[in-house]
Amino acid sequence: MNRKQLIVALSFLFLIVQSVFAQESGTGAFNEFINNDTNGSSFKEAVVLLDICDYSKCKIKECLIDVFNKTVSMQELKYVADNYGQRSKDWNIAGFDEVNSYVFDNNKYYDDLGIEIMGTGENIVLHFDVTASVNVLEQQRFNY
Repeated sequence: MNRKQLIVALSFLFLIVQSVFAQESGTGAFNEFINNDTNGSSFKEAVVLLDICDYSKCKIKECLIDVFNKTVSMQELKYVADNYGQRSKDWNIAGFDEVNSYVFDNNKYYDDLGIEIMGTGENIVLHFDVTASVNVLEQQRFNY
């Protein structure tokens, strides 16, 4: 699988996981893993997610991708809950089909998450730098 195919596969799986991964995030659990010095408003201000994926129970490549998607999604939802309030009350995910992953020339990987602010109807796209997790995932998949 080449790099472009991997990104397409990750994007597709990320969409699936996000649509079924609707658990409510708690507060404070991921503060140590997220760079909260940025606000996600642009790629330059992308929220940096550090790799916390635990692949220790994976025996097949599909498990690696599943762990990656669930962990990254959980971190993103946690960031939104910490900064925008309670899901379904203060905000909600806007447009699963509009969530994208990007690869840039400098080997940075980004993921977007659209949210709607319930009180105002404002739609916001948050940018997340998922480079650390993608790099570890790529290293792990060579073990299979």
